[in-house]
Amino acid sequence: MEITGDSLMKEIVEFRPEAYEILARFGIKCLACDGMLNNTLRECAKHHDLDFDMLLKELKQLEIPRVDKS
Repeated sequence: MEITGDSLMKEIVEFRPEAYEILARFGIKCLACDGMLNNTLRECAKHHDLDFDMLLKELKQLEIPRVDKS
């Protein structure tokens, strides 16, 4: 899944549950508030007065496949 400004918050956290950690660092701690799960990433960033580009950049790091070093 490609994470974009139009991605729904619920899709992002379903795709990568570790996104919760990034969102919390940006101050988005309760996605259930105001129905945030049904908002887009861009809407959520605007609602919380966040730097959208920085948030998107961090979340896009979750798209990069991890290398298994076992």
